Amino acid sequence: MEINYGMFTVEMNEGQSCTLKETRACGDVTKYDFQFCWSEENAARDDAFTVRWTAAVPGVMYKWDSRCHLNRDLSPHWDDRFRSMISVDSPVTCFFDGKDTNRYCWAVSECKKLVEIKNSLHDLTGELRQYFSFGTRQFTKRFETEITLYVDTRPVPMREAVGDVAEWWDKEIGITPLDAPDLAHEPLYSFWYSYHQGVYADDVERVCRQVKDMGFELCIVDDGWQTDDVSGGYTFCGDWKPAQSKFPDMAAHIKRVHEIGMKYILWYAVPLIGPGSEHYRLFRDKLLRDVSDISWAIIDPRYSETRAFLIDTFVRALKEWDLDGFKLDFIDSWHDSPDNAPYNENMDIPDLQDAVDKCMSDIVGAITKIKPDILIEFRQSYIGPHMRRFGNLFRVGDCAGNYLRNRASILDLRMLMGGSAVHSDMLMFAPFDDPRQNAIQIISCMFGVMQFSGRPDSLDNETIRMTRFWLTFLKEHRALLQSRNLKTYESHLLYTWAQATLGSECAVGVYSVDKVIRPEPTDTIYIANGCMGERVFIELDGKYSVHVSDCFGDTVADYEKIFSGAEQTDVPAGGLITLSRK
Repeated sequence: MEINYGMFTVEMNEGQSCTLKETRACGDVTKYDFQFCWSEENAARDDAFTVRWTAAVPGVMYKWDSRCHLNRDLSPHWDDRFRSMISVDSPVTCFFDGKDTNRYCWAVSECKKLVEIKNSLHDLTGELRQYFSFGTRQFTKRFETEITLYVDTRPVPMREAVGDVAEWWDKEIGITPLDAPDLAHEPLYSFWYSYHQGVYADDVERVCRQVKDMGFELCIVDDGWQTDDVSGGYTFCGDWKPAQSKFPDMAAHIKRVHEIGMKYILWYAVPLIGPGSEHYRLFRDKLLRDVSDISWAIIDPRYSETRAFLIDTFVRALKEWDLDGFKLDFIDSWHDSPDNAPYNENMDIPDLQDAVDKCMSDIVGAITKIKPDILIEFRQSYIGPHMRRFGNLFRVGDCAGNYLRNRASILDLRMLMGGSAVHSDMLMFAPFDDPRQNAIQIISCMFGVMQFSGRPDSLDNETIRMTRFWLTFLKEHRALLQSRNLKTYESHLLYTWAQATLGSECAVGVYSVDKVIRPEPTDTIYIANGCMGERVFIELDGKYSVHVSDCFGDTVADYEKIFSGAEQTDVPAGGLITLSRK
């Protein structure tokens, strides 16, 4: 059956009811408070509510949502559905125009439970057609819920509209993020792309000495420390004991890395439990999904025993080895699926999303009690508001060598993450690449935190010299580059340039050849050439001293210039222009 509330049509079944309790408008931001009620019989059948509406919105040309990656196009009315839940994506969408101006941004307050979302452009009317839909069984022993629909039609930059949704989840809905310690904003070295599973304690210590000299102060030891197998699978995940052939004394090894002056983060695939592990046999009847034919299964957090095992795993590692952080991987494997094991009476939490919430809350509560400034890394796609309660370091999803994806995803995540640290996927630096090209990789992620995973002993002196220059720049100007006062341009082209401002300084990254940029007229302006062009056009008024460096930091030009409108300034690919107002 259907009921109508003005622009909304609510679809539901017999026994269900919906009330639009209140409509709250503040300028062009409107919040619609819905109350949904249902019976025990509705829950048993998992009857759903679907709230549909249309909007005639002029100027819409593109669409952004939390899982769009490199795709900003509009979708036809039979397409473009996605699902949001605690461990996957965020329930927010922003339609915008060709000037990055918001035209219609909407989100819902339910960020933990499974919500299906649809956004489309109807091919008959040109109207936007949206809905959100959710089943009732997941609300265990509850027969009502309230959900607020947030709609923003302000003509503000789209990143401001999305950022305000994130602030709404935090401040009004009460999904408060975990604090990000200072170290979360420091560039780090990862052993994943450089070593994959073939990582050994001696290698880690040797490389840490090398990258410490380059300017890194933090490392992540990834998959491989827990297994002698190097075939690339997860057969032996689940016991989380150091492989004796690789890490014979983990505590002593980490102590040696600390003595080098490096902090240490260790990788765990939290839900994965492989058929080669002892715990696979122990928890074989407590699996969410068993896909052991492809080398792993997913442990089910709906059991108190599995949650206790996971909590103990991290607490013991932290106490015994003195870790500085955890890379908690594959959290999005805990998602709703028809292949999931059905509920049984031995589970103390029937709903998966509630169980994930409880599991992660207890893990984070236990380890932050021991070390309050612990680092916890997550990656796309588990980047929703509830995940910010559990992690303080959010990384772009795996995209080795993908300049475009790394840049676009960093700037996308910066919209959603507020003060949480946003990290790049690891940069690789193949030994045969031009140092200028590798400099562009760094510039592509300059408004996030750089992760690096090249083998230092495979890099030539020129590449190391370039890396030192740019790494020093990132560290010295960290507060500026990670300032909340960040502006991005041409999102539909995956950001052709961006700028951050803090006090009397401005930093600009340029990602398109011969681009005209309009930096804020601060006393000092840094312009990084993140493309293979050899010039930029700077629209500025006034007299400035101009210092041009190449990708190694060597001076190319030094002069004074009076800017009047868009002026061409030559700069090598991967180089830096520094303007100082006279």
